[in-house]
Amino acid sequence: MDLLGGPLSGNSRLTGVLGPAWTAKPDTPEDTGRQPLAVETVIGSHAAALVPGVITTTPHARYVALHARLAIEARRRGWTEKHDQDRFRDLVRRAEVVLGAVSVAHGLDEPDEHRARAGDFGAHGVNTIGKELRETNAADIGRLADTYSQVPGGYLQTYAGIESLVGLTDGRRVPAPGPAADEGLLSALDEVVALAGREQPLSRQQLRKLQHLCLCGIGDAPDGECVRRAYFVDRDGDEAVARTHRRSAALLVGALNGREVDVSLDMAMDEWCCFTTGLRDLLGSDELHDHARTWRGALLRNWSVWAWRLIWAELVSPLALRPGTREEAIEQFATQLPDATVKQALVAELPAMLDAGTGTLLPAEHELNHHPRNADGWTVPDLLRLLAVGAARLDHLDPASRAAFVGTLPDDLGPEYVAKWLHQNADRPLAGAAADLAGHLFQRAESVSRQKMQWTRAGLRLPTRLRRLGDRWRLEGEEGSGAVSLRLPTFTSFLRQLGVLAVSADAWTAGRHVEVIR
Repeated sequence: MDLLGGPLSGNSRLTGVLGPAWTAKPDTPEDTGRQPLAVETVIGSHAAALVPGVITTTPHARYVALHARLAIEARRRGWTEKHDQDRFRDLVRRAEVVLGAVSVAHGLDEPDEHRARAGDFGAHGVNTIGKELRETNAADIGRLADTYSQVPGGYLQTYAGIESLVGLTDGRRVPAPGPAADEGLLSALDEVVALAGREQPLSRQQLRKLQHLCLCGIGDAPDGECVRRAYFVDRDGDEAVARTHRRSAALLVGALNGREVDVSLDMAMDEWCCFTTGLRDLLGSDELHDHARTWRGALLRNWSVWAWRLIWAELVSPLALRPGTREEAIEQFATQLPDATVKQALVAELPAMLDAGTGTLLPAEHELNHHPRNADGWTVPDLLRLLAVGAARLDHLDPASRAAFVGTLPDDLGPEYVAKWLHQNADRPLAGAAADLAGHLFQRAESVSRQKMQWTRAGLRLPTRLRRLGDRWRLEGEEGSGAVSLRLPTFTSFLRQLGVLAVSADAWTAGRHVEVIR
């Protein structure tokens, strides 16, 4: 039987009890659980579709341009085979250090100017490079190339996905330039390639004279024009990626325009795509409005995903203080709930979700998030109400938004699952129903970990933070409880550096190159 009272179906096998193998010792101290409830996949899929190729570790447009220029250099030097990989990697590492040293030095010398155009992400290797600049007043390219990154190829593979997707390289370990790699425009980085071979350190004075090579300088440089074309301009036979980038960029520019620079990017997109009256007329096209509807479904679903992550972190947190039984953790979780039925606490007390006059969605999620009782962290009742809001959204969304909101996975604790749980437990005391739900989450986490089990040379690897000590359990570290990224920070960083977005008087505004997305 599942916790809803019905027989376990084929789709419910993920949540079955799978026994003591869950407690096998990890092969390294760092082997800890990630995404223990497996509720995040839907958001990752949305991010990949809405900002293709963008990941959380690719914030800088000029590294993309640099790698395309280095692919051209590899072709010129005849480096096309596997045995050329070590020489190419050495060139990449040295060139990335040149770019990083110029950028870190500029950030130290003129922090406000640098931040205005480059944003808040530091250059890759900023700690190592910055330490040397402060201690020696210079950057030794060779020495820093050995230490700034632990990965043999530096940040080449980190950016390889987006570079190949937009046609700047073919993404191989010794990449060839792609159809979007304009040699003339990318020649703006010839100086970086030349400096990469330098044996003498670059002094701070020399680095100041190279500020045109800083990360913040790409917007008006020729290599910036190359990257903008690759990102946003249709290529023959491959229009989908550029079109998606343009539409998502247009929505983000609209969401941020006039807002303070430190506004939450996700909250701004939430307000724009989900809760703005007359959005179709403001956007000016059906195509962009349809794209906003997909964003709406993804953004609203992310609230439910975040709720599950917070609930799990709260449920297991007592086991980090001292080992205990599951039953003790569940009891402590359930004691935080009011003496009311599920219907009374989670359905009758929800914030308003729809403006009856205009049909516009109301920001119930934001109301819960900003409620004073959650000022020091979400309360368990409001986390469950957040899930209930998601379930209620099923009746309020247009078909396109609803499809994105629900997703395609059959067993990911989605809003339809929550709606069924609320219905079947409506008249039960909330504490009892929540205790059963908590037990189900323990079973699910065990099953998720079991499915990720791998045999290694060191033995059985099970990615979980929960370890069994006799009949008790211990949580090693803390479970992740942050919202899943829709990759808006890195996408915003790219747009800012490319001049599509800008900052003026501590507020966001359309950038000087915004026409490329229109």
